[in-house]
Amino acid sequence: MIAEKTIKICGKEVQMRYCAAAETGYERLSGQSSDIFVPDVEKDEDGNIKNVIQKAKADDYIKLAIAAIIAAYARKEQDPPITADDIIYDAEPEEVSALITSVVELRAKWYNIPTVVSEQNDTPEETEEGDDKPKNA
Repeated sequence: MIAEKTIKICGKEVQMRYCAAAETGYERLSGQSSDIFVPDVEKDEDGNIKNVIQKAKADDYIKLAIAAIIAAYARKEQDPPITADDIIYDAEPEEVSALITSVVELRAKWYNIPTVVSEQNDTPEETEEGDDKPKNA
């Protein structure tokens, strides 16, 4: 599944597309393997995760996002409405954060990586479907 999304950055609607072109584009931009986005996981003697070491830095994610933007427009044989310079010099911090979050989500979707955190809150006080009272009331 090709993962796509439209975001707003520097006052422009910009499409992103995560596919092989995004990863190879990142490798061309950065000069390093896209394997940098796979964290190292340290486990204890029982096999439980004790530490996750993220190798990629913000710069890597920004380059990956730029590659995803370029991939979206290259697929349609168009020029992107925004440049890397626009992003690194003119984007607001909130926009850069949204850009990074978006490329992480697109990558996870493309690789079919399950989300770790559940969107539901399974607390005892949570209401049952169709019931306005808490479960433990």
